[in-house]
Amino acid sequence: MIIQNIITDRLILIPVTLQITTLLLSNNLTEIENIGIRMSEHWPTPDTKDILPIVHETLKRQDYPSGFEFWMIQCKENNMVIGDIGFHGKPDENGEVEIGFGLVSEAWNKGYGFEALKGIVKWTKMQEGVKTLKADCLIDNLASIRILEKIGLKEVYRNDDYIFWKSNIEDLLV
Repeated sequence: MIIQNIITDRLILIPVTLQITTLLLSNNLTEIENIGIRMSEHWPTPDTKDILPIVHETLKRQDYPSGFEFWMIQCKENNMVIGDIGFHGKPDENGEVEIGFGLVSEAWNKGYGFEALKGIVKWTKMQEGVKTLKADCLIDNLASIRILEKIGLKEVYRNDDYIFWKSNIEDLLV
């Protein structure tokens, strides 16, 4: 099944494909622009670069993205990719999925993170077998903490570095 883009008021969430991961891994920025993707000079972020090989290998084993990889966050205003949002894989046997997101610094404090999370949560609620959403963030990442609280995730644990979040998918705001 081909996954459609998620459209919000100011954003387009675009599921990453094998072609895109291949081009990003080979640092072929010209070819990426040729397929219509304008990238911020700060994207992909170091965190995104870390997961690219894993996502690339996952996409090589399937015909199409499942939606449980990651999505590029594109700003409608300038068609620029300003970050990404996605999952750590498909739902597990308990129906749990873990989400993560990141924006380039020039997109911070503009509400894009919450808008992207709200869009992906709405999509997630329509997926069969998803019961619970989980996330984690650094204990000092106040922006992410606010976004995760605002969407309705509940803190379940913290250690010296991270806060861990979890909620029933039906309890989340969209």
